Amino acid sequence: MPSIGLLPGIALLAGAAFGIRAPVSAVYVVWTAGILAVVGWIAWWLGKGRTTVAMLAAAFFSAAVGLAADAREQALRTPLRTLLDREFGGFAIETLGPGARHDPLLVRVLLLEDASRAGDVHTLLAAVAAVRVRDEWHQTHGTVSLTVGGAPAQHAADEWRAGRTLEASVTFRRPSRYLNEGVPDLERDLALGGTTLFGSVKSGLLVRVVERGGRIQEGAATLRQRVRRSVDRWVGRHDAVSAAIVTAVLIGDRSGLPEAVRLRLQAAGTYHVIAISGGNIAILAGLMLASFYLCGLGGRVAAFGTMLVLVAYAQVVTAGPSVWRATTMAVIYLGARVIDHRSAPWHTLAVAAALIVSTSPLEVRDVGFILTCGATAALIEGARRLGHTSSRHLVAGWLIASLVASTAAEAALLPVSAWTFSRVTSAGLLLNLAAVPLMGFVQIGGIVLASADEVETIAGPAGRIAHSAARALTESARLVDLAPWLTARVPPPPIWLIGFYYLGLASALVTRGAPRALGMAACGISVAGIVVGQPAGWWRAASEPSALRMSAFDVGQGDATLLQFPDRTTLLVDAGGMPFGAGSFDIGSRVLSPALWALGLRRLDTLLLTHGDPDHIGGARAIVGDFWPSAVWEGIPVEGHVALQDVLAHARGAGALVRQRQVGDNLRIGGARIRVLHPAVPDWERRRVRNDDSVVLEVRYGDVAVLLLGDVGGGIERTIATQLTPAKHRILKVAHHGSRTSSSRELIESWRPDIAIISCGRGNSFGHPAPDVLQRLESVGAAIYRTDLHGQVSVETDGTDVRVRTFVGGKQ
Repeated sequence: MPSIGLLPGIALLAGAAFGIRAPVSAVYVVWTAGILAVVGWIAWWLGKGRTTVAMLAAAFFSAAVGLAADAREQALRTPLRTLLDREFGGFAIETLGPGARHDPLLVRVLLLEDASRAGDVHTLLAAVAAVRVRDEWHQTHGTVSLTVGGAPAQHAADEWRAGRTLEASVTFRRPSRYLNEGVPDLERDLALGGTTLFGSVKSGLLVRVVERGGRIQEGAATLRQRVRRSVDRWVGRHDAVSAAIVTAVLIGDRSGLPEAVRLRLQAAGTYHVIAISGGNIAILAGLMLASFYLCGLGGRVAAFGTMLVLVAYAQVVTAGPSVWRATTMAVIYLGARVIDHRSAPWHTLAVAAALIVSTSPLEVRDVGFILTCGATAALIEGARRLGHTSSRHLVAGWLIASLVASTAAEAALLPVSAWTFSRVTSAGLLLNLAAVPLMGFVQIGGIVLASADEVETIAGPAGRIAHSAARALTESARLVDLAPWLTARVPPPPIWLIGFYYLGLASALVTRGAPRALGMAACGISVAGIVVGQPAGWWRAASEPSALRMSAFDVGQGDATLLQFPDRTTLLVDAGGMPFGAGSFDIGSRVLSPALWALGLRRLDTLLLTHGDPDHIGGARAIVGDFWPSAVWEGIPVEGHVALQDVLAHARGAGALVRQRQVGDNLRIGGARIRVLHPAVPDWERRRVRNDDSVVLEVRYGDVAVLLLGDVGGGIERTIATQLTPAKHRILKVAHHGSRTSSSRELIESWRPDIAIISCGRGNSFGHPAPDVLQRLESVGAAIYRTDLHGQVSVETDGTDVRVRTFVGGKQ
């Protein structure tokens, strides 16, 4: 019965996926699984075949639900979180706060990966073993990501290797959460992925190695260091980016890869080739099998020897779960050859997936696991169907097989890519024909130069080959620059649309006649819905046709406010973000775009950049790329500000009209009047960005006035206070995140806002909002809403009445 091999794997996968989200008790579910298994055994004993299969499938499903539910609770509530919450408060994942601040704690950690470096900052992924609190050591555990500042001597950082135990003074903090509609809970996602908290160490001088790893760990770390040095020597002499790619392909270390290259490869759909996974393992396995055969060792001996090499390789590289997934699948396949067991590829995939989920249930939510299984399934089915055709020409046969494989993988993973990465691309169909062979040249050249590092006549040419292949790989991705229509950012499709797609795909593959045609039609409709951006916002309650809506988004310590006018015209005021250089997290693509998509938006009419500080424009480049605004407004130009000019140049390249907005400008949009109250025409050239040059807007709609102040200080506020239009209802977007240098008494007492909205980050180091500002607002009776406490704040008015809704509290 062909379903027997697949059934447990499918049931386990479905159960684990359900158990991660379902609020169930692991104990009761496991008991249920046991009862179902007993019933299944009784049904088998009575000769009830179908009942046996159904009961066993239900038992596997229930067991996976229980395992996943238990793993979820352990990941979200680690002993480290519990300890810090008990001692300092605010670290429990249920609370919205950032976690109480505390003095640095002496901590012992076990390094899980070698230290990675970006500029003067080193990053360590480590498992906490003990924390010293109130002069007493507490045994605990929880995985953390540590940043170490104050660049230590390189020889000291080289000692921070996987498997070693370090002692350091650490300040812990919770990962950021952004409470907006449509934005995933990033802290929860990180916890389920294994990272429970972040931590910082002020200086590398505060880190010391207290214990080395075991022989295997130390040997693997030494080998990784040797590979890095060899690659730097023989590939780095040609190009640093090529060296970073070769290092990533060989040992999984992608820390040296520039962010621009990473984004370009992702847009082209070829980033997967530099992430160690099935392709790399397959090439290595092929090389080893060929080597064994050349030595006269074939069959079981070659399979067993290759298994040992693959397991050893997985110990050396730093790519983590993706390597072990691919290695597990390869070992199962080779192990079957060792015992002379013949099994269908589908069954091998199912057994490998079941084994992975059984030992690590949370893997089922890892995008790498989904992509690996999806791509492998697509390749298996594509190969099975291609087996019925043949070509007399070797090149033509290879081309047909490659196109079928690439198309099958793209078809299998399109909804997953849209849901996970908010991107669909067709460039990969062509580029993968070159990218996969190029990755093979990179890997083989890298292996040769690392093995023959001291032999220049061998390592030199191998380095040139690896560099050329890596360079060709990165340059091929520029196809998306020449033809940007080949790739697109899209809103994550709803689960029902993904299910509709895969139901249609299954029908198209396993049926004939009319059902097949219907399945293909369902796939086409689903793809169209995904590509045109079917967001949940199509069915989400939108603002009334005669209403003005303002949404202040939670972007941490930044600013981003959307105005939706009664005629559906949109104006986004700022696109707040983290400071430039603060890692690869892009608040525009990761937070703002999903929040705008959740409102049903695919285009913006206008983007206003009040001034060029990074907490106001840090996500602007991504917003321009995702929403193609027709116009971009700025205030006083600052020609020497690189980040601001980059955003404006990107906007012009996207076809946006860039213009300055200054005092005296008046506009009417959808029945609302907009007045620009600041800045005045400059009488001297600005060399740097100034808060007091922020664009200030007053929006009037019926009896409601909205004042958006940017980051201006009290002096500017006093000059505009007399220019404000009296209105029955007054809404203030508080200046400079609630800084004490803004929200002057003169402005507050003269205008007397009814509603005050403050955009600030949880636990920010600036102390925003200042107590004095809150006191002044409270003294005039203003209702205060803060993005750090309430999340996204939405205000809607028909010009007469005002309604407020927050992410945390709902309608108010």
